[in-house]
Amino acid sequence: MPALALLTATSGAAAQGEQDDLKLALPVRCDMTQDCSIQKYVDRARGPERRDYRCGTMTTDAHDGTDFRLRRFQDLDRGVEVVAAAAGTVLRVRDNMPDISVKEASAPLAPDRLAGNAVVIGHGNGWETQYSHLGRGSVRVTPGQPVSAGTGLGVIGLSGNTEFPHLHFEVRRHGKAVDPFSAGESTDCAATQPSLWTAAAAAALVYRPTVVLATGFASSPAEVEREATRVRVPGAMADPEALVLWGNVSGTQSGDVEIFRIDAPNGGVLMARETRILRNSLVWLSYSGVRRPDGGWQPGKYSGTYQLTRNGVLVGELSMSRYITGSRTKL
Repeated sequence: MPALALLTATSGAAAQGEQDDLKLALPVRCDMTQDCSIQKYVDRARGPERRDYRCGTMTTDAHDGTDFRLRRFQDLDRGVEVVAAAAGTVLRVRDNMPDISVKEASAPLAPDRLAGNAVVIGHGNGWETQYSHLGRGSVRVTPGQPVSAGTGLGVIGLSGNTEFPHLHFEVRRHGKAVDPFSAGESTDCAATQPSLWTAAAAAALVYRPTVVLATGFASSPAEVEREATRVRVPGAMADPEALVLWGNVSGTQSGDVEIFRIDAPNGGVLMARETRILRNSLVWLSYSGVRRPDGGWQPGKYSGTYQLTRNGVLVGELSMSRYITGSRTKL
């Protein structure tokens, strides 16, 4: 991930045995079981294939860092803190790029702007860590400043080349990208190689190949993506044309089954539907719903539950509710 006009890293692993003098704490102050998760790992595969350190597919071709994502876009407003993973000295910073998805950007980003707002820290002996896609105006360190592990650097944002709020965390040794989960020189994803994480960080970073990220309601299929990427918490719905339950997942696999259920204010089941996923996907967004009844909506709280199962076993489940206001109206 190039950044700050001089942060281009060369792909490859550091020489085996050279990683022993660096240990990394968690670079985000976030609950990795509830609010954050890893969207992408370092790509260990040579060529166009993609493999993370567990031989899974939670990465993209040539991805050179670890992406700590917010599960819900609304958490951008919470200001989830990014912190130094190890003691060192701040080398470079950038803090002036807007928080906007690349899908909405008016022009392509220059190669040296892809990382968005970022901080680079030098740790000595050839080691550097980079913290990218920070929120604009959140960076609170300056070049030359010494930092300790846990020093606040900024907050997770949506700047640079990204479609979802996350921290791209990159480790380099002598300019070469290093996988902190498996830091030896082998590129074999199944190789047993030392991790750079502290014991506490490693315990928080249990490998999760699939995570149900978020669920919610939309008023039509066309509104699903907008609702899934909404930063502000949605309010009540006024006589929507439909009630559409959506689910957002990272790491779906072919054969997974989604279960959508909507309950009406009176406790009755308004909709219950299963669909089978037909392909692997790094990020998956799908939906199911019902049209407005002929007699209009019953005012009150509608509850939705999204479940994902694999081989009959529940992988993840999320529930939410939203109010529909107004009296029943005929079409």
